[in-house]
Formats: sequence, C-alpha cells, structure tokens
Amino acid sequence: MDVFLAFRFTYQSRSNWRKILEEGKILVQGKVAKPSYSIKEGDEILYLPGEIFEPPVQTDFKILFEDSRYIAVEKPGDIPIHSAGRYRKNNLTDLLEEDSRFEKIYTIHRLDRETSGVVVFGKDSEAASKFADLFSKRKVNKTYISYVWGNFPTSFRAKGYLISDPSSLIRKKRKFVQKDFFQKLEIPEEDSETCETNFRKIGEGTLHGVPFSKVYCFPKTGRLHQIRATLYSLGFPLLGDKIYGKDESAFIEFIEGKDPDLIAKLGMNRQALHSSSLKFIHPFTGIKTKIGSDLPEDFPE
Repeated sequence: MDVFLAFRFTYQSRSNWRKILEEGKILVQGKVAKPSYSIKEGDEILYLPGEIFEPPVQTDFKILFEDSRYIAVEKPGDIPIHSAGRYRKNNLTDLLEEDSRFEKIYTIHRLDRETSGVVVFGKDSEAASKFADLFSKRKVNKTYISYVWGNFPTSFRAKGYLISDPSSLIRKKRKFVQKDFFQKLEIPEEDSETCETNFRKIGEGTLHGVPFSKVYCFPKTGRLHQIRATLYSLGFPLLGDKIYGKDESAFIEFIEGKDPDLIAKLGMNRQALHSSSLKFIHPFTGIKTKIGSDLPEDFPE
C-alpha cells in the first residue's frame, strides 16, 4: 500500500505515506490499512488527513509589471503556482491574494514548481480569458534559459511528439520523439501531443569537472514538461531536474524520503529552468509589451 500511494500520489514520500498508514488515516473498504496491505481490484481507499502542515516555500517573489488588467510576477524557484497536493495555501496565487492590492487574481498559464521567472495573472476573468487566447493562438513569444549537461549544438529545432515513457519508473514522466520516428511507433493519437521547441546555445562551462551548456529555449507550443522532456530525450538533461535529470534515482529516493544529495547527483538543488521573458501585444491597449526577468542567483555562472 505504501509503495502504491508514493508512486500514485507523489506529493508525499513513501516514508510519509507509511507514517500516515501507521497513524490509521488510510482506510480500505472502511477498515484501517497497514503499509504491507496488498491492493486488490475494486478496493475503495479513503484518506483521512486531519490537520495538514504544508512545506515551506520561497516567498521572495516580486511584481515586474502591473496595470488595470494584469500583473506579471517574478516567481522564485521553489513555489507552486496554484493549490495542489500538499500546497493548499503556500502557493503563489493564494499568497498574491493575501496582498490587499489584489482582491482576486486569475491564473492564465503555469510554470512547474521549481521553474523560476515570469508568470502573468489576470485581475479579472475577461483579462485572463483574452490573455489565455493569446497563448492558445501562439501569439506569446516565450523565452526560457536552461542549463543542461553536455555540449549542446549551436542551434537545434525539436519538432515532434510528447508521449509517456514506459521505460521509466516515474509514472508521470514523458519523452520526446521526432516526427519521423513517431510515425513508426503506431501510438494512438490520444496518447500523444505535438510539440515544437527551438534551442540556441549561448554559453558553456564545467560543473564538478563535467561540461554543461547554457541554452535559450523558445517553445512554440505549451505542453506539460515540454522543455524538460525534450532536452532529456535529446540527451541533454537539465541540471538539478529530479524527474528529467541525468539520474532519475534521485527522484525515487526523494519521494521515499531518503534525502538524496541532489547537488552531488544532479548538480543543483532544483531544475535549472528560468522563464526569462514574455513578449506579446497587450490585449486591451494594443501596445507591444515585453516583460523580462534576470537570471536567478542559484544558477551557475
């Protein structure tokens, strides 16, 4: 049971789920379940969490842009955008709404919890809808900066598909396949998403004696884990990425509560991906707008 819960609900480690089971907070068919219980088809599992203590997050975000319809925020590298999993109140949306200047804000797009940089919110539902339409019609130019292991090519265009990665022990992990190769796989359309990202190398260096590259990422589509999965599949995993890094055992150890040495295994404590700028035509004023964010201090020089 503890293994199933850790891999199905990754917001808790296996050791945490084991503790929760031992506290009698998981019921199966109405009865308290032990960590060693073997799940059977048709089992009804009920979680009684009681009072939840949330993990701490970085709260040193700052406002980059604000007008009557939008705010753009520089997101730190350890805070989720919205309420999910263990983060019910410790998330960027809720913390912004605690500010007396913002009665309510509306999520438009998202960044992974460990991705830092520019994120835009609407101040009303109409503003959020109009900006979301820009994203869906690919009228927002997005630029990310990443640090990857290896000597990345000067430039590369990755156009193809994102599919699940059956070879990985991580359930939610995806992989990128080039268009020509994808056509040979005969994967059902509902199990894949088209994606396209352009990359340009802008620097290089070494970390712990291993070469890395600094790379601009220009995603044309906006799929879940698009940049991370694409770089990993091309053989250039992000520094610090627990899921798509060079050693996915770090993620397994992390969710099992073994506290791996992430710097030794992955080079950084969090994934080296930063949303550095968004460029768009303002939906209400028609003004060309660019919002930028400087590289975080925890990234390599």
